[in-house]
Amino acid sequence: MDAYMEHLVKKNTEPKDLVLKYGSIVLIVVITIVVFFFAAGLCILAGLGLAMAYRYLIYPLTDIEYEYLYCDKQITVSKIMAKEKRKDLETFDLDKVEMLAPSNSYRLAEFKNRQLTEVNYWSMDKTKEEPPYAMIYEGGRKILLDLPKEFVKIVQNNAPRKVFFD
Repeated sequence: MDAYMEHLVKKNTEPKDLVLKYGSIVLIVVITIVVFFFAAGLCILAGLGLAMAYRYLIYPLTDIEYEYLYCDKQITVSKIMAKEKRKDLETFDLDKVEMLAPSNSYRLAEFKNRQLTEVNYWSMDKTKEEPPYAMIYEGGRKILLDLPKEFVKIVQNNAPRKVFFD
C-alpha cells in the first residue's frame, strides 16, 4: 500500500501583488468618481462593474496557496486562488525525479553547471528557518517546493537514494 500526504502553503504577498491589489482599488475609486461627475446614472453601474472585475480577475491573482499532494509515487502541485479556484499545475513521477534535497544542500553542487529551468512553487517566505526543497526533475528542470519534513520522509520511503534531508 502506498502512502498519501497533502500539504497546503500560503504564498507570501510580493510587492508587485500589493501594487496590483491596491492600485486597482484606487483606480476603481477614481474611475467611479470621474463617471459620477459626468454621468451620475452610469456611476453605480460602472462602480459595480469595476468592483466585480476586481473581485473575479485581480483578487484571485494576489491570494495564492500551493497544495502539494503525494499519492501513488507521484507529487502533484496545485494552485488555489482566493480559496475558490483550483488549478492543477503539474504532476511529477517519482521515477523521473533525479534528486530531492534542501535548496542549500551540498548535494545539488553537481547540478550547478547544468542548464536547469527553475520553477517556483513555494511560499517565498524567506523568514523560515528551513529553505525550500529543490527537486531536480528529468528534462533539466529544478522545481522549488515548500515541503515539510514529514512529507519528504514519505517520499524518501519510496525513493531512498533520491531524497535527502541535508
